[in-house]
Amino acid sequence: MIDSPSPFLTWLGLCLGLAGGLAISAYTVANRRARSLGAFRHWLVGWILALGGMASMLAGWVLLCLAGPRWESLSARIAGGVICFLSAWIYVQSARLVGRWRRPSSYTLSLCTRGIHARIRHPQALSLCILVAGLVLLSGSIPFLVTSPLWIAFWAGYTVLEERAELIPTFGEEYHRYRKSTPRLIPRIRRARSDKGPKPA
Repeated sequence: MIDSPSPFLTWLGLCLGLAGGLAISAYTVANRRARSLGAFRHWLVGWILALGGMASMLAGWVLLCLAGPRWESLSARIAGGVICFLSAWIYVQSARLVGRWRRPSSYTLSLCTRGIHARIRHPQALSLCILVAGLVLLSGSIPFLVTSPLWIAFWAGYTVLEERAELIPTFGEEYHRYRKSTPRLIPRIRRARSDKGPKPA
């Protein structure tokens, strides 16, 4: 073990992380109303609420990573860096299709079921769960390790909230069909085959 315990950083990080979770949850509930106001309003509400919530949560995670005590392991840090890279790759694959990184003029409110979304319904939530594991290994922080189940549980639960508060009410039967064919958080490795009837002899 290295470093002494840092109660202040631990509690501040925990509070910022939880505050970010509340803001992200509020954003999801507000999203449904914003949709009725058009694509630009939906894009703007997302930047205001989601960006603030994500910034608060990530700032909390950084403080927890800096808080002691920590263990030192070069192999764990290398593995953590690889996992963090994987998390970023998954997030970018999703955000380039449905994220607010695009300009408002190209932002759409349609349901995306292509790309990585053909294999998993909530790739961004998955990427953040993976990021937690990567940061635990990369930082070696005991406080972050202890609180990591909380963050993973939040993002797993967030997928349920997002579907019930926004996606199902908005897309209805289209989303129900998508939900039946596509896993929530554990991606399908191979695309599902369409039913084309029996193969000819």
